[in-house]
Amino acid sequence: MLPEDISQYGYLVDRVIKLSIWGIVIVGIISFFIVFYILYKFRRTKNPFPLSDVPSGLKKVVVIDYVMIIFDLILLFVSTWAWFFFFVRPVEKIKKEVQEKGEKFVEVRVIGRQFFWAVEYPGKDGVFGTYDDFKLGNLLVVPEGYNVFVKLTSGDVLHSFFIPNVRIKYDVIPGRETHLWFKPVKVGKYEIACAELCGAMHYRMKGYLVVLKEQDYLKWLDSAPFSEISFVYLEGDKINFVRGGEMR
Repeated sequence: MLPEDISQYGYLVDRVIKLSIWGIVIVGIISFFIVFYILYKFRRTKNPFPLSDVPSGLKKVVVIDYVMIIFDLILLFVSTWAWFFFFVRPVEKIKKEVQEKGEKFVEVRVIGRQFFWAVEYPGKDGVFGTYDDFKLGNLLVVPEGYNVFVKLTSGDVLHSFFIPNVRIKYDVIPGRETHLWFKPVKVGKYEIACAELCGAMHYRMKGYLVVLKEQDYLKWLDSAPFSEISFVYLEGDKINFVRGGEMR
């Protein structure tokens, strides 16, 4: 079972998973029933000679097969739509929709490395590559109710960025930048994991998503020593800052 869903659209993923599981269970039961029915109905002791005509019972089985195929196509359509909604749509298009609706958002860059997550923020100016950029180690801090746009890449090997509580898992590939987005709606601390075996110390690829109230998030930004390049990490429930410590 997946942990608590704290994202606005996570319920759609849960619905697809539940629909797929129940669909597989139902189709599996029907399939086994059909197989055993055919084995019993047309067993050799009852039908010692081949039949020249298709029996009526077999025609019903064919109809059931067609119904199952249609059901499988429906599952495929729903799963494909969910994948398109979350991952295939261009992030710039989603961001434009968010801006047109007047919704708030933050943008971060996550770099997977052996063996930690480097989370880069654009600072108060909202622009990457300027003096007030800062990086966090194994810690993604976001405000509640904001759309969060994440740019993903890897600095060494293949990783997989996984936040179970927001129903997000995406491969992090060296030399390639991919994008994802989510909208957290509940304050708290949630685990970030690497879902790809990335080396001998893969177990250390554990981080945290910290969701704060908007006022607490803004206060956190104002109080942090971001005038210098800072390394920020989480120890228990305390956020620590290391002045002048640059992450590789």
